[in-house]
Amino acid sequence: MAVTRKIKRSDWRIIIPSYKREETIQKKTLATLSSYNIPKSKITIVVADDEQKKLYKSVLPDYTIVKGVPGLAPVRNFILDNVAKKGEKIVMMDDDVTGFVERTEDGKISKLGNLNNIIDLGFKEAEKAGACLWGVYPVPNGFFMKPTVTSDLKFIIGSFWGIINPTATKDTKGIKLPMSEKEDYIRTMMCWERDKAVVRINYVSPKTAYYKEPGGMQTDPKRLENQKKAVEYMLEKWPNLVMLNPRRKSDYPEVLLRRGQGTLEG
Repeated sequence: MAVTRKIKRSDWRIIIPSYKREETIQKKTLATLSSYNIPKSKITIVVADDEQKKLYKSVLPDYTIVKGVPGLAPVRNFILDNVAKKGEKIVMMDDDVTGFVERTEDGKISKLGNLNNIIDLGFKEAEKAGACLWGVYPVPNGFFMKPTVTSDLKFIIGSFWGIINPTATKDTKGIKLPMSEKEDYIRTMMCWERDKAVVRINYVSPKTAYYKEPGGMQTDPKRLENQKKAVEYMLEKWPNLVMLNPRRKSDYPEVLLRRGQGTLEG
């Protein structure tokens, strides 16, 4: 099992945007956080409107529910601008995370032992690297995961990530997502452009069902079209750092990030 250093717990909280998944979030993400003894006082759920707030509050009366705005990119921006303070350490999670795994010494995976320590480690390593963004390995596959923490250009998956909130001021460049599709790739690139570092813990990964869970962005009938627009946006904005992934055969277009000298992120 990977060794996680003992770190004095930082003052962070977890914020979860959610839309039409009041049952899903209870059974999946909130149950997962409860299994790691994350107190409810450290969790904030952000929903789209007053109707959703009332619905979520009826199902989850013990949690802090905040009315945000519709749309994934708009709500991410809303959270950084209005829910979290500048410089605050926050973790954002999807509402359908069913667990976390870590890579074992023999290259297999097992259930992550301590999520609190991983969050503390992420923020510690981000501060050390001068990065606002940190994350974990995108796929729970021990063959590809590595017992490392890196700060070069690597993709930070959107289902679970931490940020030292860089809300824009006249002296600070903020992170404003321009679109919802591929928002995790776009955020990775924007944070890399800002700090020349993003931190990734490569021996931990979340478990979730991408593109499959009802609700959330699955309600958008133009999702495929919008994904193609997002990929076009990235290829035009970062042509030397982003390329199409020729190995993916699904309907949804996927990209790879270059790490310099023509190598691809892993």
